[in-house]
Amino acid sequence: MRAASACAMALLTAAGTAQALPAVSSPAATRDAQIAAAHDAVERGDEAQAIALLDRANADFPGDAEILRLLGSAHAFAGHYPQAIATLRQAQQLAPMDNDIGAALARAYLWSGDRAAAEREVAAMEQRSPGDAEAAAIRRQLRPEDAPAASGRFGVAAAQALSHVSFAHRPSQTWSATTLAAFGRVAPGTVLAVAAEREDRQSFVDTRIEGRIDRRFGPHVRAYAAVAATPKADFREKWGVSGGVEADVTRYATLLADLRHAEYRDVSVTTFLPGVRLTAARLGVSATVRMINLWDEQGTHRSGVSGRLDGTLAHGATLYAGAATYPDTEAGITRQVHSLFAGAAVPLAERITLRAGLDYDRRRATYTRKGGSVGIRIGF
Repeated sequence: MRAASACAMALLTAAGTAQALPAVSSPAATRDAQIAAAHDAVERGDEAQAIALLDRANADFPGDAEILRLLGSAHAFAGHYPQAIATLRQAQQLAPMDNDIGAALARAYLWSGDRAAAEREVAAMEQRSPGDAEAAAIRRQLRPEDAPAASGRFGVAAAQALSHVSFAHRPSQTWSATTLAAFGRVAPGTVLAVAAEREDRQSFVDTRIEGRIDRRFGPHVRAYAAVAATPKADFREKWGVSGGVEADVTRYATLLADLRHAEYRDVSVTTFLPGVRLTAARLGVSATVRMINLWDEQGTHRSGVSGRLDGTLAHGATLYAGAATYPDTEAGITRQVHSLFAGAAVPLAERITLRAGLDYDRRRATYTRKGGSVGIRIGF
């Protein structure tokens, strides 16, 4: 389940709404009316009012784990992450086996940028209740490709790829690419990353350097910006900039948009990639479809499309597979590429993830490439 529904599920547990607290005679009815009024405040988008109502309920009914869970979730929804985490940990002390509290706490950690703590909460939920749908939904949001810092406050990553490349009128070659990266969480919800990729094509070698910032704006919106450069570029871009945003619009759907511009030795290209991700949280599966639009410096437009399926297995392992047909610029020449890819990410330990993948590209009137890669990510 995506972030847009997380707080709704946490807060909207009382049926009905109320414009004001009705007169009631029993403590149970008073408690239910206060929760219903907080429900109504959340529906109006008034998190401050919901927090005030739940603070009153907490004062009237101290030691109530459900009220504390709702109050902590309201703070998280409003972006008050330290208060949310402290309140939810208090609730967890009262009801340590409650997976609803565990899910609310995991999301508060996730939204604050502390993915390692979120991982720990999800693992505890899975141990208490294997196959828990909420744990699977949060695990989907924690998959390594969602952010440079999948675990830990700081970390490093390395990957090695090898490809067999066939040409129509000359001997085949073996290409290789080595990637090194470092990342760090510099503030709640903000991650900085630097990566260098050295690609060796036997006759030419390019080293591309990229800096990137990822930022979470509350539970619903995530964005990034990046800048890259390739000194003495042969086939990669001389420099490029990119940015993108993800917005959860329903519990099942996330809208995506990426914009990129790259300058090569003789040409420049701009690419726009709108898309949508559909998530079936109970199944631990999501599907992503993107349209790929490319314009060169003369305004010529080319288009393509990509599709990808992601699935979550037990203990956090993820699988992915997809296909694409799209225009791609290399050495200043744009060709249509047909691509297939598949891979997996497997957590070896709490802060160590192993990744491996296979891919196939057929670049029209140029070459066919079959490759594989393996990488590791370590958080500290």
